[in-house]
Amino acid sequence: MTRICVTLNEADTDGALRRMAELAPVADLFEVRADLMTSVDLEALRAGAPRPLVLTCRAASQGGQMADGDPARKATLVAGLDLGFDYVDVEYELLSSTLVAHAAGRRLVLSHHDLTGTPGDLEGLYDRMSAAGAAVVKISVTPRTFADVGRVLALSERVRERGPVPLIALAMGRLGLPTRLLGGRYGAPWTYAASAAGREAAPGQLSADVMARVYRVRDVTRDTRVYGVVGTNVTRSLSPALHNRAFVDRGLDAMFLPLSADDLDAFWNALPLLDLSGFSVTRPYKGDVVPRLASVDAAARKMASVNTVVRTGAGWAGASTDGAGVVRPLRERLSLAGSTVVILGAGGAARAAAAALAAEGARVTLLARDQGRAAEAAALSGCASGPLSSLPAAPWDVLVNATPVGQVPHDHESLVPAELLRPGRIVFDMVYAPRETRLLREARAAGCVAVEGLEMLAAQGALQFEMWTGQEAPREAMWSAAVEAA
Repeated sequence: MTRICVTLNEADTDGALRRMAELAPVADLFEVRADLMTSVDLEALRAGAPRPLVLTCRAASQGGQMADGDPARKATLVAGLDLGFDYVDVEYELLSSTLVAHAAGRRLVLSHHDLTGTPGDLEGLYDRMSAAGAAVVKISVTPRTFADVGRVLALSERVRERGPVPLIALAMGRLGLPTRLLGGRYGAPWTYAASAAGREAAPGQLSADVMARVYRVRDVTRDTRVYGVVGTNVTRSLSPALHNRAFVDRGLDAMFLPLSADDLDAFWNALPLLDLSGFSVTRPYKGDVVPRLASVDAAARKMASVNTVVRTGAGWAGASTDGAGVVRPLRERLSLAGSTVVILGAGGAARAAAAALAAEGARVTLLARDQGRAAEAAALSGCASGPLSSLPAAPWDVLVNATPVGQVPHDHESLVPAELLRPGRIVFDMVYAPRETRLLREARAAGCVAVEGLEMLAAQGALQFEMWTGQEAPREAMWSAAVEAA
């Protein structure tokens, strides 16, 4: 079982002790960052800790706050070993014979932190570190592309198979989140977490509560089925909360994680290492993923847009649940047959929505800044199209925003002038972060019926769950998780 080690960056001993008492229910270990403390009483920390301790006094060259050659840094580490701290973290590059002698082969975490990139020979680095007297090797790197994340996972797999010393291998930042969450697959003794949101000690750290409650990292094993959402930046995605709650509700040994990938080629090359059972696709890869799949259902192929990928015996199979995710909430509010719908945007979600609504008998028009792209998308489903500038003259019963305009951090923006909003009409915004966008806020003020993007997320997510697992989706549980996380 991989444990959760909470990094403490409190300024003094009393603050660290209070934080440990607060987080004892969700932490398995605590990392004391002595280099971040203005005053530290190691004896008091050792005596008052409710969980095992990792003592760290990080050097500046490795991302810490103490000069590499500061004698106080070395004295702190030696004192930690002498006081019997459960583990003491020492940078491999700064390891001294004195520290090795005090450790006597026990309790020593040898660490390496690359703040600018990923070393070329990760396996050689691990071999040298494991031979230097480490009880645990920690390698933390900065990925420049998702390919670097794949290399870190490959190292973890090699160490799992051949050892000899336990490894904690982490890629920092949003690209590296999978390495923080999948340690249980590779026998990592622990993974690091922040004490709370906003208290991160390293880029990409998640809070201990999120790692324990949402991702259940302690439960991840070689047998755990892993799913995820891939896009350029999915750190704000609510899909992990939605699907992980569903897995718990149905008693499945499965995890859903964010997969921020800067490049689809790099992600695709890393797929064998990720060993996913399925994944969802979001901006901007819904179209680009299509030619990489072994099969694509007819509707998704026609729209050249896939948001759901399932692993099958014949390879990766693609489909789209975006259209159904729009239709289901709207069906509850009006008869779609004969209704007039304007969709803003021409991307994958807009195309899928247009096709699904047209199939319901709605008269659909796609409007986009790029009129050529709008015409191309509309032709796929037999809809009308036009430039975004024609919106003031376009009649509609339902207006759907299928663009990212209005999402965080641009939540002050809207493509729709407030004066175009009329009482009784339906305004559907696919954006769900924030839950109430400027468009929806102004729509409600004008007397419109507002449909939030969270409804689409939950509806299409339920269909994804059923495609992946073959089980009926726990829709109420998924909706509750989405609302709580929003």
